Amino acid sequence: MLRRHKRLLIPAFLAAVTAFWWGCTQPEDIIVGKSTTVVHLMAERLPTTPPGMAYQLWAADTLISDELYGDSLYESVSMDEPFLYDFTTNTYHELDGTERADSNRFQFAGDILTYRWIFMTVQRADGSGPIPGPVMLMDTVMPVDQSELNLVFPRSDSLWYVAVEFNMETPSDGRDPGTDGAAVWFSTYDEETYTIQDTLAMTRWTIDTVRPAPVSFTDDEGDCVTSIVNIFNIRTDTVDVVYGFDTLQKQIVLFDVETFTECDSGQGNLFKTSVDLEWSTGPMRTGRYDDFKQVALPLPDLRRMGWWYRGWVVSSVIRDLNVGVGQMTPPAWVGLNKHDSLIRGIDGRLLSTGLFYDLFQPDDDNPYVDDPVRVPPYPGEDFFRNIPPAGADIEVNLVPPGGRSTGTVFISMHPYNALTDTTNFPLIVQTRDIPADTFSVQTDHQQFVMSNKTNVGTFGMGDRVGFPQVQARIQRF
Repeated sequence: MLRRHKRLLIPAFLAAVTAFWWGCTQPEDIIVGKSTTVVHLMAERLPTTPPGMAYQLWAADTLISDELYGDSLYESVSMDEPFLYDFTTNTYHELDGTERADSNRFQFAGDILTYRWIFMTVQRADGSGPIPGPVMLMDTVMPVDQSELNLVFPRSDSLWYVAVEFNMETPSDGRDPGTDGAAVWFSTYDEETYTIQDTLAMTRWTIDTVRPAPVSFTDDEGDCVTSIVNIFNIRTDTVDVVYGFDTLQKQIVLFDVETFTECDSGQGNLFKTSVDLEWSTGPMRTGRYDDFKQVALPLPDLRRMGWWYRGWVVSSVIRDLNVGVGQMTPPAWVGLNKHDSLIRGIDGRLLSTGLFYDLFQPDDDNPYVDDPVRVPPYPGEDFFRNIPPAGADIEVNLVPPGGRSTGTVFISMHPYNALTDTTNFPLIVQTRDIPADTFSVQTDHQQFVMSNKTNVGTFGMGDRVGFPQVQARIQRF
């Protein structure tokens, strides 16, 4: 009996060792019972929010389609309280402006591995507007042994392949070259030639009737042919011809006809007619007209994510004229300053070209257009009249004749819950400096290619310019 017990000790010992080794080598993510998650944020190019706006971390299990704000974030759970971030000092703050006691450490009362997504939203600091706000950065939750998540803008890959151009031709200027450079339209421009010749009268006409030889028909009913047998009530009229924004009248000749219809009798004796008309014409009229076109690679429509686009101009000219809507909120680009060539005129004042979602559609409004009839069907603005403050009746030419300006045209993201239109949200999509002289903006063809600024790249590479990204290091307890 004792010998049998000794024999059983060996497999029991092996089983215990195996169980101990197996438990020690299992990845941590299969251990259950975690009730707390701590997230450490390491930001790269995360901008300081405009006044009244804040950030907040969330987790969600399911997203409804690509609708990434408000109730569309199904069963989303907030991770700690909303917070502010100061890009210049790389510090995290409470909503009252005091630095967070826990700095970049955020605590979540739950296990992050039970959720599929982690994301950062843009919120109104007073709690109004959609909750959660538009998602600015997000990533898929991975097992805890791959604990460094990289939160980026949801459609940053699509934005990186976008190409945009703008022109500075003013369609409402009455073709005055002195005001070229006052406009910014996100399109290209050509000056084309139109040709019109009036038709004054009908001088002669003949109607030839042909009876073809009998042929064999297979249908009992046969076919029918309508022939012109007379022309009468000859008169002149005018029609509108549209060239770009210009509608011109052309004189033409109208007439009525008398017809006769004959159906096949089975003998193939149908009439066929041909009409020969001759006209008298007036002199040829030619002229030039504005032709705006769109050749850009489309920007993705992000409205269901809570984001629009807004065009802006920041310029020393706007500041010197004491007009504009406010100061620029700078992006979180490393080393950016007022003397930087990336955003010329950054310390000037702003005017907006309008809110839009599609480069192939007009924007939301044209408050600064002098002639609302002559507006290209693309995002942009004339910057002619009704300029703030108080709707001042003043012209703003961004490239003044005989002078030099410092400024930049740029497109930024615009969150659905933005509190103000007097400054930009600091996610810059495209930029291009304003041409320095009038020669560049008085050509028959204008095409200023903008520079894409939505690069994300790899975290920690130290890229100076681009969209923000935030690395989230996860700990579970």
